[in-house]
Amino acid sequence: MKRHISPCCLALAAALILTMSSSSALATVIAPLRLSPAPVLNAEDCEEHPGQPVKASAKRGRNGKPSGKPDQQPALESEHRPQPVRTYYFNEHRRLAEIEAFVRRPDGTITQPTLQLGVNPKLSFPTPFGEGPGHGANNVYLLEQGVEDQILVVRIAQWITMHHSCGWGHEHKFNPERTTPQALNTLPLEIVIDDLWDPNFHAKVTTGQELTITVLNYGKPLSGAKVQVQSEQKWVKEVITGKDGTATLQLIRDYYPTKWSDFHRSRRGEFLVTASYEAAEQGMFRDHKYQRVQYLTTLPWQ
Repeated sequence: MKRHISPCCLALAAALILTMSSSSALATVIAPLRLSPAPVLNAEDCEEHPGQPVKASAKRGRNGKPSGKPDQQPALESEHRPQPVRTYYFNEHRRLAEIEAFVRRPDGTITQPTLQLGVNPKLSFPTPFGEGPGHGANNVYLLEQGVEDQILVVRIAQWITMHHSCGWGHEHKFNPERTTPQALNTLPLEIVIDDLWDPNFHAKVTTGQELTITVLNYGKPLSGAKVQVQSEQKWVKEVITGKDGTATLQLIRDYYPTKWSDFHRSRRGEFLVTASYEAAEQGMFRDHKYQRVQYLTTLPWQ
């Protein structure tokens, strides 16, 4: 038995599809902005080098020199190997957007790093050796804003530099202002995670640990933000922040070498925390009107 669909039903269905398509276009997930200690060159992130993977780095011994053994992961920072200058690369930037960067020192002072745009865009800032305003957790922020199709797109990339050496002593040991990243209340969207390292400047995130993640909007807890944690092997878990702006996720490490004999208990793995939020806010930005705002920020850790 054949069923006939009336033109009214077809029109209604077409209208629903059109509405859903428009909503999907409006809520399209914007590409994240990310910071990294090394240039991002792979098929997913670099159109100029399609299919080119990230080169494997050499493992480094205790003295920091290459050991000659290849490593399949990029070199990760150590909280016990200070550098006089820190340099971080970001994966892209939009040509017509406004972009700026900030560093919040552990003593609360705000500085602006040097920005270099173009091929392999990067930012850099000095981290002098010894005790001083830079000893501890330095928050690095890259902020990009621009209007597209009447939507103000706000992308932020975060990084936390633990600038420390045991040779400097531990004057700031157990000082939460130095060992806990402090938020920047002038930032549109920020991820804050407690307990990333212990009060003695040692990283302590382990598999099975529950991360309490707070999302802030200009320093105030943001309810309804979408939070994602992506593992090293690209597994993703997503939750929504509650009224207090927090979300809790259990971190599961997915490190599976091909042979058990290659397993290294102390090997550090990476994970990426992303927070996003969309709001029906109207206004003007650089003489361009917008009807909505899309916020997106990222924070890598290990």
